[in-house]
Amino acid sequence: MGWVLTASGSLAGPPETVERFKADRPQADQRRLERAEVIDEGTGAELGLTARAGGALRASLAWTALDVSKVIQANGDFHARLAWRDDVLELVRTGSRLRVTRGGQTAVLLLDRGHEDGLDLAQRVLAGSHAARAFRGVFRRLSPESRESAAGVSLDNLDALLGILQGEPAAVDRRAPARPEGGWRLSRVASRVPPSCYSEYEQEVIRAWDDYVQCIDDVKWFPGLQEVCAFTWLLRVESAWFRFIGCSSIPLKFD
Repeated sequence: MGWVLTASGSLAGPPETVERFKADRPQADQRRLERAEVIDEGTGAELGLTARAGGALRASLAWTALDVSKVIQANGDFHARLAWRDDVLELVRTGSRLRVTRGGQTAVLLLDRGHEDGLDLAQRVLAGSHAARAFRGVFRRLSPESRESAAGVSLDNLDALLGILQGEPAAVDRRAPARPEGGWRLSRVASRVPPSCYSEYEQEVIRAWDDYVQCIDDVKWFPGLQEVCAFTWLLRVESAWFRFIGCSSIPLKFD
C-alpha cells in the first residue's frame, strides 16, 4: 500500500514507511524532552527534574542568586517558589484557585471564570518582584534545548503564567506549537503503528492550542475572559507534560 490521503487529512502508509517517516524530528524532540538534568551553555543555569514521594515532580532552576522550585502534583496542583536574594514569590494552585504571595501580600484568583479583581490584586503583588524579573529574564536567554528539556517545559509554563498575571498578551500567543510535517498527521489506524508517549503528548498540545484559539475568538468581546482561555490552555499542556513524563519512564532521582 502506498501513501493515502484520508478523509480526516491524515496520511496512511505501510508500517515500515510510517516508521521511517516518524523517525526524524519526533525522536529528536522526545530526546530533548526526556533530559532530566541540563546545564545551559549560554547562561550556566542549572535545570533539573526530580521525583518526590507520592508521585509529585519537582522542576528546578538555579542561576547565581536565583533559586526556582516548582512541585507539581498528578492532579495539576502545584507550588512554585521563586527566590532572588531577599525577594521571595510563591504561587500555589489548588483546584481552580491560584494564590500569589510576596512580601506579606497575598492575592487569590479563580482560574475557571473571569476574575478581574483577583487579576488586579495579583499584578499589585507581582509589581517590583526581583525574583519574577530575574527568572523571566534568565529563562528567555536559555537555549531552545534547555527550554525543551523535561524541567524546561514545566518552567516555561511557569513563565507563561507569570506573563498572563502581569498582563502580557503575547505570553501565550508566542507559544503556538509546531505542526508535525507541515500540518499532516499519520493515520495509525491504517498503518497499525501504536501511538508513542511523545506523539500522544504532541497531539494533546496541538489540540489544547486549537481550543485556546477558538476560545479567544469566542470571548474576544468580553474583557477578563481571555485570561480564562489562557489558564485553561496552561493547565492542559502541563497535564499533558506530566502524563508524558510518567509514560516515557525517564529515570528520575528522588529528592
